Amino acid sequence: MDIGSVPHMMAQRLQCNVFMLSYRGYGESDGYPSQKGITYDAQAALDHLAQRKDIDTSRIVIFGRSLGGAVGAVLAKNNPEKVAALILENTFTSILDMAGIMLPFLRWFIGGSSSKGPKLLNCVVRSPWSTLDIVGEVKQPILFLSGLQDELVPPSHMTMLYDKAVEHNRNCRFVDFPSGMHMDTWMSGGDRYWRAIQLFLDQYAPEVQSRDASFKSEIAEDGNCSVPLYLKQPKL
Repeated sequence: MDIGSVPHMMAQRLQCNVFMLSYRGYGESDGYPSQKGITYDAQAALDHLAQRKDIDTSRIVIFGRSLGGAVGAVLAKNNPEKVAALILENTFTSILDMAGIMLPFLRWFIGGSSSKGPKLLNCVVRSPWSTLDIVGEVKQPILFLSGLQDELVPPSHMTMLYDKAVEHNRNCRFVDFPSGMHMDTWMSGGDRYWRAIQLFLDQYAPEVQSRDASFKSEIAEDGNCSVPLYLKQPKL
């Protein structure tokens, strides 16, 4: 499915502006991908939004799926004054942990902070993206959206990220979708998916300054004009 459908649906269903970032080395962007370079790209996008006069810069929300979630977590951690909230969908604990999943015979020799073993090969991974270590330092509210049928990133990774974040951040919400796969959670989740995001935005990036509303299960009213910075898993 065309990933471009998601930002379009987000703008339509949430009545918000969407800024979508293409990392260096992916798609039609020049350069070569690396953790350092992609982090620079995301920071440049956020700095651009923060300087605009035609949006409410106090309501910038980062949305990241898969690798985009790892990028988004770093961006939110580094910019507590510019980012109102963070949304993570089907994000991994680290590339190191994913290497052990994709190549099980390496599991004893490579892994993130939660794994066991000597981790002798961690030094050869140039872009570890240790989201589990970063998410515990994010001070902004976080919404976790987890597809329980994710065929790429084990759903347990999202649970671990939530457990880590909630140790130091009381403004965390976790919503799972029983039939959600890695790339189609937004579609399989249906109205419940969009309602979860809308309620989160209403509470933590509201159009009017009323941040004391509880996180309820009813459908929220339209009219939110926050600006999600959409960070996605690049298509190779």
